[in-house]
Amino acid sequence: MEGTAKMEPKLRRRETGSTRTLPANLGRRTSTGAEPVPVTATRSTVLLISGAASGGTSKLVTAPIDRVKIIYQVDPNHSFSLRAGWRTVQHIVNTSGAMALWRGNGAAMARDVPYAAIVFTSFALYEDAFTSLSGTQSGVLTRLAAGSAAGATATCLTYPLDVLRARLAAELVAKPRHASYLQGVRAIIATEGTSALFCGLRPTLLGIVPYSGLSFAAFETIKAYMRQRARLQSDEELSALQRLSAGGSAGLMAQTATYPLHVVRRRMQVTGLSTGGSIWGSLRTIYVTEGLVNGLFKGLTLALFKGPLQSAVGFAVNDYVKKWLSPRIG
Repeated sequence: MEGTAKMEPKLRRRETGSTRTLPANLGRRTSTGAEPVPVTATRSTVLLISGAASGGTSKLVTAPIDRVKIIYQVDPNHSFSLRAGWRTVQHIVNTSGAMALWRGNGAAMARDVPYAAIVFTSFALYEDAFTSLSGTQSGVLTRLAAGSAAGATATCLTYPLDVLRARLAAELVAKPRHASYLQGVRAIIATEGTSALFCGLRPTLLGIVPYSGLSFAAFETIKAYMRQRARLQSDEELSALQRLSAGGSAGLMAQTATYPLHVVRRRMQVTGLSTGGSIWGSLRTIYVTEGLVNGLFKGLTLALFKGPLQSAVGFAVNDYVKKWLSPRIG
């Protein structure tokens, strides 16, 4: 009886969610079958902040690569090669200055920070929901489904900013067409209508669902494999290099599998039109007129460098910020 009495206060504190320390893998069923941490305001705060830090950092690091890639993706008249890409970098720096490599990055950050916050938070929530519904531990299929749903949710909520970022990045003129991002949004609505802010959403969702699903499933599965192989007790014991390797591998697989849809998405965002009347029509038209390497996979070399780098930085920063915040926010 005494043992039971002593345990009751601890149980109560856990039930009310007032415990101060949260695990770094916040709410996931681990390979040992542990139950997820219940969804609380504290847990959501940690997930949102760590996700936002992840999105901002990874986008800042990869913005110049992304800008050069977009320029080639939206222009069917120029073939891509690493040499041509480097000449484009030199042209931008010579005509507009080095900071022009980050043109449109303000819109990208305004989109990517909330996007990452939403996607990492909703992934944990979807994963909890799917494991509760199935009554099983979180596995590859659960992570795939949760990642796909999280990517679709975040994309729909932040898409107009992605359109604006693509248009700003595609400009090669020394002075941007719009003085501010707000002016850019107003100009698009005035000349093309509100629907233009969502142009290309369908191929984006068609691409982001497998991309996000594969990214999360691969990252968590690779981490679990590394943990097992090194006989570690939790994700917290993984080194920075292991996290970066897991994130980079996940990004590489997801980027390659979904790249043609990314090309179609950028074309629709910048031109406002689908060259084939539908997503599949656009893919077919680009393939017939421009081919595979210089069409559907144009700029893939840069993407294979940028994608894994962004995933590695993003996943690693998210894990570390989450680990640092968990014992401090309670």
